[in-house]
Amino acid sequence: MNKPVVLDGAMGTMLQRSGKLPVGENPSKLNIESPETVAAVHRAYLQAGSDIIITNTFAATALPNFEEIISCGVKVAREAIEGFSAKVALNIGPLQNSLEPVGSCGEETAYEMFRKQVLAGVAAGADIVYIETMTDLNEAKIAVSAAKESCGLPVFCTMTFEENLRTFMGVSLSEMAETLESVGVDAVGINCSVGPAIMFEMARELKRHTKLPLIIKPNAGLPTIENGEIVYNVSPAEFAAEMRGIIELGVDFVGGCCGTNPEFIAALKQAV
Repeated sequence: MNKPVVLDGAMGTMLQRSGKLPVGENPSKLNIESPETVAAVHRAYLQAGSDIIITNTFAATALPNFEEIISCGVKVAREAIEGFSAKVALNIGPLQNSLEPVGSCGEETAYEMFRKQVLAGVAAGADIVYIETMTDLNEAKIAVSAAKESCGLPVFCTMTFEENLRTFMGVSLSEMAETLESVGVDAVGINCSVGPAIMFEMARELKRHTKLPLIIKPNAGLPTIENGEIVYNVSPAEFAAEMRGIIELGVDFVGGCCGTNPEFIAALKQAV
């Protein structure tokens, strides 16, 4: 079995810890307002062992100057990897306005929004397009199609699933695999929502439905509220121990989502 590639961990968690990102603010704006803060997070993950770092652009389309923000985010990441043998993945999240009929965003508008993000990221030097945290399969399909038709980079896509093995919009793991394969995605997987113990079952089920490279990026367990703050219930050592089972399934990319930090990635690197 080949060793999986190690991704990074949470960006928002780290930016809030830095004191530069008030709760409720859009993290992507720091690419312009405080690029050194974003670069420090990237470097911390690289030092912990990340082979791929993901840009601070997940929520960029919530801001009017999102193309500039994406360009700056990719450039910050590219500067951070100097001296490391790592790649930069352009992070693309769900659009702020859901697709019709749930929201008011038409498919052509969505396609154009994803296309603009990809073009901005490619022009700035991204190595990979990384679409994540999708719940609507049609939106994920449009995002992958826009990326594949706009550039020659590898395109990854992950969706987020509940404990019932379906997304919030009711999409199954098999439906995701079949649909995204049909539009040429290069790697497919699961991120967010749950911790590694629960995500093990999801990973095992997904592996039954696709031969594509698999991406697994769980949270640091399930979040709880303590004294008005969000707290995650899995330690770095526990996270790495639980990820070993997922690694043994033969997945290709592993990392951490909400609540994780460089300590988690360092522990995960050791598990790999």
